[in-house]
Amino acid sequence: MSIRHLFWGTAFTAVLSVTLVAQQAPEHFYTVACVKVKPEKSAAFDALVADLHKYEQSRVDSGAVLAVVETRAVSPAGSAAQCDYDFVTFYSGFPAAPMSKDETTAALQKAGISTSLEELRQKEDAVGYLASYSIVEQAIQVGTAKKGDFIVLNDMKVTDTGAWIANERKLWQPIFEDGVKDGSMDGWGVDVSFMPRGVKDSYTTYTVDIYPSWQAVYTFFGPSFPDRWKKINPGVPMDQGMDQEHKVDTIERTILSRVVFVTQARK
Repeated sequence: MSIRHLFWGTAFTAVLSVTLVAQQAPEHFYTVACVKVKPEKSAAFDALVADLHKYEQSRVDSGAVLAVVETRAVSPAGSAAQCDYDFVTFYSGFPAAPMSKDETTAALQKAGISTSLEELRQKEDAVGYLASYSIVEQAIQVGTAKKGDFIVLNDMKVTDTGAWIANERKLWQPIFEDGVKDGSMDGWGVDVSFMPRGVKDSYTTYTVDIYPSWQAVYTFFGPSFPDRWKKINPGVPMDQGMDQEHKVDTIERTILSRVVFVTQARK
């Protein structure tokens, strides 16, 4: 399977965001195309992606998608990283239905791309491959993200999704709203995988922390955090809150990436 699915996200119903806002429809989805780049093909990959950013911009401008975000792995990276790049396509509601070859060709032409679909597919296959593809539903979203932000994604093991989301909404959403307000965070979200899902899919629930700087990744939960907790949750001691958190979820894995490109509607 080629990496074309990440570029033509809406053609295949296609992860911290550009036009993410707190006031969203009840059903708000995004898709994630996880891409591995072949050894010694980084420069060619970057050139190909740069050429296709105008296609993504065209899809956003037409209203077909809400936004497209490209992130690059920071840790783990290299052969240890499941994804070298994630291409995240956001929708205002449900993901679009798959497009036909003719529809995709027309969309490329509308974006001003003269290269044929087959030529693009050949270029994509030469530089990398699609490692995984997922559809994710947003349960909670606070704030926005921009180019240069750092994303901390926590893969969670959750036994009761409803209880987990309720706990995140009660104790943690106000914390991150406060962080966004004072500029120490750019955003935060709670997400649930829509597809794939099942007992063989270990990571189905996530929290996504969006930091405005490298320093913020290290300092938000630093020595001043207990004061923030006390201010936001005065009736819940932090130790009690953490015990409650551990009852509803376990962090299975945490990865760090950086936002390297954002496409959103032109004003």
